[in-house]
Amino acid sequence: MEKNLLDKFQGCLLGVAIGDTLGHPFEGKLRSEIYSYFDNFEEFIQNNRGLFNTYTDDSQLTLHTAEALIKGNGFNIDYFIREYINWLDDPPIGPGYGCISSIRKLKYGVPWKEAASNSGGNGTTMRIAPVGLFYSKNIKALKTTAIKSSSITHSHPAASAGAVVIARAIAFLIDKDPETGFSIDDFFDVITASISNSQDEIWEEFIQILDRLKSKLNLPIESGIIKFSQIGVKSPYFIEQYLGQAFVHPYTISTVICSIFIFLKRLTSFKECIFELATAGGDSDTVGAIGGSLVGAYFGLENIPPDLIKLVKNDKKILKISEDLFYKFKQNF
Repeated sequence: MEKNLLDKFQGCLLGVAIGDTLGHPFEGKLRSEIYSYFDNFEEFIQNNRGLFNTYTDDSQLTLHTAEALIKGNGFNIDYFIREYINWLDDPPIGPGYGCISSIRKLKYGVPWKEAASNSGGNGTTMRIAPVGLFYSKNIKALKTTAIKSSSITHSHPAASAGAVVIARAIAFLIDKDPETGFSIDDFFDVITASISNSQDEIWEEFIQILDRLKSKLNLPIESGIIKFSQIGVKSPYFIEQYLGQAFVHPYTISTVICSIFIFLKRLTSFKECIFELATAGGDSDTVGAIGGSLVGAYFGLENIPPDLIKLVKNDKKILKISEDLFYKFKQNF
């Protein structure tokens, strides 16, 4: 079981990087435009490898989150702040406003409570995978850490709710066997419970949207993405020109819902699922990263095609950080 768990840790963080790398060239494009480029995505990747030469801030900040947990022996806000400031020297690749603006303030000594952006963007959920892995055996600490780590850069309740839901989903998936599957009802019960009884209006709305998602899993992929692309987005952030089209909004709730929807529709293999995630349209790199954390945690490293691993830059570094995170987890739990 220990070997299997290490495999899941490595699969999860590699899943983030693979989804991010595959989705990056398509960020900001409609799904219909993306699919006009190819008949076979696998062949397109092989023939255009130069397009897929990097991941983005999603993977960078995921790795810094893992490093913060390793160095701090769990959640320690000082280590998290230090690692996020270190990200500025990477340098950041395609950063979102919420993260970059907050972390620049942290660098110049602004206290984190003042530095945090009131953004409901998906910048905290995209980096949360290490928290879901490390605290998979302590759900109470998982929830508090997901909230606290989100609050460093994003003070909006949607951001923390998304982080909790994805971290909890990862904790659910890492001990599931893809050969035998899992109960969809149990999956929804677990992630819904993680944000229940909060009294927060946004969190309550998120629960209602999760219920709606569960009832719409029979929809074809494209129809579901169109339906959920901007779910929860309020004026003035709703993008009218993309109404009725597959273009996933960077608002946390819509990104998380679309990522979960695609994941649950493509439980057949890692490759099929990650290809679908990365070509969702809109914020495709982040759908790839968030959904990649789920499919990677579920299928594990052993079920990821070697060609996709080799596509990712710093793949050996990611595997080593995953391993270090796993052994730190073993020391604590």
